Amino acid sequence: MRLIDVETKLSDRFQNGFVPISSIPKPSLLKDSEKASKRIVEAIQKNERITVIGDYDVDGVTSSSIIYLFFKELGVDIEIVIPNRFKDDYGITPSLLDRVDADLVITVDNGIHGFSSAEILKKRGTDLIITDHHNPSDSIPDAFAIVNPKQKDCEYPYKDICGAQVIWLLLAEVKKVLNFQIDMGQYLDLVAIAIISDVMPITNLNHSLVKLGLKKFPQNRRFANQVLMDRVFKDKRYIISDDVAFQISPRLNSSGRMEDATLSFQFLVADNYLEAVELFERINQLNIERKGVEKAIFQKVVESVDSSNPIILHYGEDLHEGVIGIVASRVVDRFQKPAFIFSLKNGVLKGSGRSLGNVDIFQVLKDAQHLFLKWGGHKMAGGLSLKIENFKEFQKSAFKTMERFSKDDFQEKSKVFGELDILDLDLELFSVLDKFEPFGNENEKPVFQLKDVLVKKSFRMGSEKQFQKLVVEKNSKEIDVVVFSDIEDIQIGDKISFSYRPSLNSFRNKTTVQAMFYKML
Repeated sequence: MRLIDVETKLSDRFQNGFVPISSIPKPSLLKDSEKASKRIVEAIQKNERITVIGDYDVDGVTSSSIIYLFFKELGVDIEIVIPNRFKDDYGITPSLLDRVDADLVITVDNGIHGFSSAEILKKRGTDLIITDHHNPSDSIPDAFAIVNPKQKDCEYPYKDICGAQVIWLLLAEVKKVLNFQIDMGQYLDLVAIAIISDVMPITNLNHSLVKLGLKKFPQNRRFANQVLMDRVFKDKRYIISDDVAFQISPRLNSSGRMEDATLSFQFLVADNYLEAVELFERINQLNIERKGVEKAIFQKVVESVDSSNPIILHYGEDLHEGVIGIVASRVVDRFQKPAFIFSLKNGVLKGSGRSLGNVDIFQVLKDAQHLFLKWGGHKMAGGLSLKIENFKEFQKSAFKTMERFSKDDFQEKSKVFGELDILDLDLELFSVLDKFEPFGNENEKPVFQLKDVLVKKSFRMGSEKQFQKLVVEKNSKEIDVVVFSDIEDIQIGDKISFSYRPSLNSFRNKTTVQAMFYKML
């Protein structure tokens, strides 16, 4: 295919053009947003105690950061409580409320399944505002207000938005009620990180928000941004969605997976450069430790699971709860089937699930919800806890739910655009691709094919020699290929065909095009 064909195919994803930022629907279209914003303003004016309960993933941490920074600009003190994965479980829980003493409690990126906690707060006389984006059950908690676009009677036109977007929109409504001048655009870099990290569709409004947010990231003088630009991105003048997905998200997630997500929150809102550097170093080290733990568990799972089942369900004693979600994702990639990985402790299984294609993992959970102690999620990912004696019943229910899905449902939509001539792998290609950045879910970076290329060089790279670097040649042109996949070494002299994503490699002020290996053909 030619470059003009690539541009035409990408344009088909945006047949109505790109959504301008000026077209953001009014926050008031979010159900309960006006009620919630007026209650928040009342709490501010009466100097009431406000506690925000976040979540330990990137969306939850950035959501907590946005509301903290917003109130800081107002000159109002609020308490931020981010649950610890190992001590508190997920979201707003009754045990977490034992250390909350407030007049108003606001959740960010959680709460839509917090029925018992809503009852506890109501008995205390404490108002609860839930802001969330996860799928509700058939009923909802008895809260003062619930702001969630996935409620059936919510008129907000964009349903696939993350928790950070929900609280960002609600705070825009608070700003309006207060008649206070705050630039909501200053938080768009955090919103962009959350959208990418929570794998929201990068289409419609999300595409425009991420594009602007990434543009603002290097310009924002927040100390966390400065440290990331200095320590991670160095000489880069701008960042793209891949930079967030592979460099920022894993680091911000690592603290919640390995120790406490409050570290990432503190990093994002750090008051000075030295504090931000110290927190970054701690988070970076936790990310290194996370990789080792994840690798060990993944190898054990692969060796023990029955891959003939329609859905993979695996548990082990005291598996590290912080990485089982990532392991589940890797298991899905390896076996091309949805997977739940559980950690067993004191007779209770805590699990994390991931899906693929058109297989709805939320439906798997919903059909067996009567068996769970806690649960929640959406189509592609979910979490739950249940007693070990209910595991076989859940397995039976999950297998039955899987009967609803056909073989086609398990297939990922083809990401391969076609065979691009190796001579077209140049900087001109990136001038075409840049028009459609940022890439991500539902706007994936194009995957191309290279067929019958000769391997001229092959060597291992990385601190543990964990990936392979190739130099391949065709039609008298050579191109570098980076292979991260778990495949056998490719040897010099081999003729290979494979799919790949084009990438830019900048080294010593020189930029070259390379191919990021995807799959062998």
